[in-house]
Amino acid sequence: MDSQILSDDSLAVEPAAFDARAAEVYVWRVEELERAGYSNAYAHPLAEDHHIDLHVACSLLARGCPEHTAYLILS
Repeated sequence: MDSQILSDDSLAVEPAAFDARAAEVYVWRVEELERAGYSNAYAHPLAEDHHIDLHVACSLLARGCPEHTAYLILS
């Protein structure tokens, strides 16, 4: 079995590709939060924080939690 030595360059991620993917994920998160009922003002900061579970965020509103209260709980 031939062993290959990986150079540091082979493990590098293209910054542009990473930025594009991060932007796609951010937009998707905003759309999901807005679809759940969050206003633009709350959806954007919640979407930026990847520690926030979208299922929990959406569930809070679905169970009748006011948007501002849900935001305070999540952040």
